[in-house]
Order: sequence, then C-alpha cells, then structure tokens
Amino acid sequence: MAHDQQKRSLKLESLDELVAEANRLLGSGYTSRGKWNLAQTCFHLAEWTRFPMDGFPRPPLLLRMIFGVMKATGMVAKMKAGILRNGFRPGTPTAPQTTVQAGALTDQAGVEQLTRVIDRMKHFTGVIQPSPLFGEMDRELWTRVTLLHAEHHLGFLEPS
Repeated sequence: MAHDQQKRSLKLESLDELVAEANRLLGSGYTSRGKWNLAQTCFHLAEWTRFPMDGFPRPPLLLRMIFGVMKATGMVAKMKAGILRNGFRPGTPTAPQTTVQAGALTDQAGVEQLTRVIDRMKHFTGVIQPSPLFGEMDRELWTRVTLLHAEHHLGFLEPS
C-alpha cells in the first residue's frame, strides 16, 4: 500500500490543469508510487467525475447500512470536512466499478477517457446528482472535489 511520503505534492487549480497533468505524465512517462498506473488512475477519476452527471452507483445493502449509521452519527460530515480541508487519504476503499485491472486499457486511452469526461463536465448544464458523501453539490464543490481527488491519485505518479 502506498504511503503519503511516496506521493508528490500536487496542486491543481483548474480542470484544464488536471487534463494537462494527465497529458504531461503520458508524454514524459512516470513511475507509479502507488497501486495504479496512469490508465487505471484516469479511468477511476473519469468514473467519479461522471457520476454527478449520470448518477452515482447504488452501493450494496451492507454499505448503505454502514453509510446510514455514519450519517446519523455525524461521521459523514466529519469525513467530508476532512477531505475538503486536507484532501483524500490513501487506502480509502472505493467502488469496485471505478477500478480497472492493469493492462485493461492503455495510458493513452485512459487519458483520452478522462479528457472527454472533463470536457463534458465543463459544458454540463443538467442537474448535478447528489453525492453519497458530499450530498448536494453545486458546480464549485463538484469541481473542488474533482481536483482534490485528482491531486490525490495523480500525486502517486512521479513524472520521469
């Protein structure tokens, strides 16, 4: 499992910077300091970026029950505040449908997928679907969460 000291410091100020960073890693090459390569990272980021447009996947019953308890006890609000203050933490479980096996797609295909979803996000005029963790989101919060998520995962990829 990756540790914070293996992550590089990465600050993304805009969705354009996110796409530029993915393309920079694609062009320069990189060393993965975490569990995923560039294709896996881009696939994961693209999936979580599109959910506010298309709807979030329904978690299994057990996870819905756990999340309900977490909401009722204020743990969800605390987790949300921590992410917005400090970013995402390594090792947090994710929805399995947001991951792909190494070799399932090329880095080029992953970057292209992420680029398409970010472009779609930038032009999206529909209703932003509520997040299981962040609840109702406006465009500003959706963008902030997307950038924090990208900083976390792309931070594990060290440019060559």
